[in-house]
Amino acid sequence: MRRRLAALVPIVALLGAASAASAQSADTFYAGKRIKMIAGAPVGGGYDLYSRLLARHIGRHIPGEPSVFVVNMPGAASVNAASYLANAAPQDGTELLMVVQTIPMAQLTRGIGARFDLARFHWLGSMSDDANVFISWHTTGVRSLKDVQEREFVVGATNQTAIGGMYPAIMNKFMGTRFKIVLGYKSGESIDLAMERREIDGRAGASWSALKAVRAHRLRDNEINVFLQIGLRKEPDLSDVPLLIELARDVTERKVLQFYSSLTAVARAVAVGPGVPPERVAVLRRAFMATLTDPALLAQAAKQSIDIRPVAGEQLQRVVTDMVETDPAILRLDEIAGRP
Repeated sequence: MRRRLAALVPIVALLGAASAASAQSADTFYAGKRIKMIAGAPVGGGYDLYSRLLARHIGRHIPGEPSVFVVNMPGAASVNAASYLANAAPQDGTELLMVVQTIPMAQLTRGIGARFDLARFHWLGSMSDDANVFISWHTTGVRSLKDVQEREFVVGATNQTAIGGMYPAIMNKFMGTRFKIVLGYKSGESIDLAMERREIDGRAGASWSALKAVRAHRLRDNEINVFLQIGLRKEPDLSDVPLLIELARDVTERKVLQFYSSLTAVARAVAVGPGVPPERVAVLRRAFMATLTDPALLAQAAKQSIDIRPVAGEQLQRVVTDMVETDPAILRLDEIAGRP
């Protein structure tokens, strides 16, 4: 018995040393490193804006204070970027990704190129869960959802499963609206410009915080009318604008609209790949939340009219997992995505 115990001592010591080395490596790994912050959207929009704000400040809160740089990887509403993170990116915690909030839809609808499982990503948190809004150009005369139930209203979108294509399709299915969706725009910015040029009547699902940051002058001059908001709660400065979930007419419809409204929790969400060691995920989650309470970041965000309303990584992990485990048939996702 004594011999067996003696033989176990070196093994226990080795395990303890390995554990200590692992913990130490999480705190020292990033010294001298460069972290790539991937924005899964084009330059100039809300996702780009938030990614660059985070990149500017998060390095100070990671042990070793690595430098952080931004790379834009647009394409298929973050499907390309998410597939890259899952299959090609180094799984060492040196590459972070901010995804477009419709990314769960791409997984549920088996979108082309969607080679990832979002439940296996490690979610660091979300910078904000602000509402998505429907807007009309002031000359259209459209001031309410009732107006769009009575006449055709043309909106632009990048593709069917992006916010701008998906939300009006949902409204047409469940609310009897008459949105006509024009696909093929390259970005939210190009949709905004098309509206301003009167090529289309408005936009569905624009980020409220990004709109205030990028198109503040249009709001100030009453050139844009906000007639619907989508989220889990009303925005304080949109108290008189109806919330989609409040329009549900029965329990089933409320369940469906609750799911679509939950997409706002994924807005400004940041993840690392599925193979990143747990101890580095923990370091990055702590750094992420510390960054979002950093006075320097908050001051810059206020200057740029960027809303910061953090969602913790552990909470976001549960939200994303629940979403991608939802039965698509209940949500009529194949119909909305234009599949037979």
